[in-house]
Amino acid sequence: MQPITCVFADDSTHSLTDLGTAHQALCASPPPFSSAALLLHTCQRVEWYAAAELIPSALALLGQASTTGHRAALTRLAQIAAGTRSLIPGERLIQVQVQNAAARLYPTHPIYEVSRKALTLAARARERFDLVAPVADYSDLPTLLLEERARQPMQLLVIGGGMLARAVAAAPPEGYERVVMMTRGPRKLRRLVGGLGNVTVVGGRPGLERALDGGPYDTVIATTNLHADYQEQVRDAALGPLAGRIVDLCGTPALEERTDGYSHLYDPDVLQILADANRGLSESAAMARQWIAENAEVRV
Repeated sequence: MQPITCVFADDSTHSLTDLGTAHQALCASPPPFSSAALLLHTCQRVEWYAAAELIPSALALLGQASTTGHRAALTRLAQIAAGTRSLIPGERLIQVQVQNAAARLYPTHPIYEVSRKALTLAARARERFDLVAPVADYSDLPTLLLEERARQPMQLLVIGGGMLARAVAAAPPEGYERVVMMTRGPRKLRRLVGGLGNVTVVGGRPGLERALDGGPYDTVIATTNLHADYQEQVRDAALGPLAGRIVDLCGTPALEERTDGYSHLYDPDVLQILADANRGLSESAAMARQWIAENAEVRV
């Protein structure tokens, strides 16, 4: 059995701004699949679990913190998958992100067994300690931040086509009569959201203007595609003459200028809202984290 080293950067080693920037960059230009490692990256972390010392140049921010050994790797990955190391204790999205990263590994991959055991252990911890966050995911933030609406009926523009954007569109805050989604891959997204009901998918500005039909709207930005040309489209859409408030769930701010009614994921007041909403789960998350450390078993 080859020794496993986990090299990581998270909110204990780097600022959320740096981590968000790294996440956006890795989404835009992911390193090639590794036959010796598993890469996990989110807005809050970049993790490299490897049975070799080589670290891709794209992961330049790594190197300040690490663990060594199968047990340590299993413990950390399970704690992450259970949501015990998240800004939102017990969040669901991270479990799916770990599952997606592990799904790329083949049975003889050196990280395969550890990743499967970590997911199993995380699921047991979630059930044992009832890790169900009141604010379950970042997709719930728009509901908290857009509770009071000055104009109704309203439309919600969701910019993005990934897992987070689809979660927002599937459960928009109350008071929005319809959802419009803007993405660079509208054909694929239409297939993915076909059963969501009153959701219109568009690929750019002409389609967006027709879909909004001159009505007022608020915007949720949840895209990892912020290349210069598309960033301009995002800006124009979010700051249109009939646009209202903006909730930015990107790892780095999608808009260079802050306007009235603009909230970013890592604004201090937004982080405080998250902390307040999930304060009651902090003790359970801490106990689950300890339980995972005590029950991480590795057979050599």
